[in-house]
Amino acid sequence: MRWTNYHGHSKYCDGHGEIEEYVLKAIELNMACIGISSHAPVPFHSVWNMPADKIEQYCSEIDYLKVKYKDKISVYKSLEVDYIPGLLSPTHVGINKLDLDYTIGSVHYVSCFDDGTHWEIDGPAPEFKVGFEEIFHSDFKKLAVEFYALQNEMLQNHTPDILGHMDKIKMHNADFNLFDENEQWYLDQVYQTLKLAKEKNVVVEINTKAFKRSNHLFPGEEHFQFIKENNIPITINSDAHLTKFLTLGFEDVAKMLLSKGINTVYELINGEWQPVELVREGILI
Repeated sequence: MRWTNYHGHSKYCDGHGEIEEYVLKAIELNMACIGISSHAPVPFHSVWNMPADKIEQYCSEIDYLKVKYKDKISVYKSLEVDYIPGLLSPTHVGINKLDLDYTIGSVHYVSCFDDGTHWEIDGPAPEFKVGFEEIFHSDFKKLAVEFYALQNEMLQNHTPDILGHMDKIKMHNADFNLFDENEQWYLDQVYQTLKLAKEKNVVVEINTKAFKRSNHLFPGEEHFQFIKENNIPITINSDAHLTKFLTLGFEDVAKMLLSKGINTVYELINGEWQPVELVREGILI
């Protein structure tokens, strides 16, 4: 049994450490593969996206490591690409020319302040509060509907291989008591997006980044039954920003999935996403 991880960052964006350090840690953990997926550059100032002038070096370094460690582990070249209508998407011409192994499509930026500054929904709580009040006038339903509409638009028209942290809009709910996560209008948004991901053959990641810190999974355990009933393709990713988090919470999540009768995850094998059996200690690959 071995683990995989297709979502991880490095010094090229807001992660910490060299890419090679992640590869070596993955080998130490006997992982079957590791995907490097730094935040793709955006056409405006950002403290956490990769600078545009680093993208060539980033790709070249991963290509080098693929060859260097080919007998020990599969290393995949990817980017987590923001969907920003009219500016950036997983199918943008600048992304397509990079010869990536796969793309992760995510929504971090939702709308703008009056001065045109893009607002990120998953920033620190005080920054979230400012944008929520100034842009959405403290109307969470309006914000959530726009967040999911952006994901659906991306899935429909600019389809990635993996959908990143699809319900991350809930992350500040514990701090600000924004809404009831069991309200039908909200569940309808989540389930519509999950169904569209399946329709478009997109793998939905179970993102464990915040699991140990705040008990959050994206999507949350409360949606695993729906995932089971609708046969939504999933994979487990840690969104690692430090090497020590490469398999963060994986066994816990595997136990949750298995308890719902989900015993299959999707893995990149010979260039195609294929179903693989999941057990508590890893995948049978």
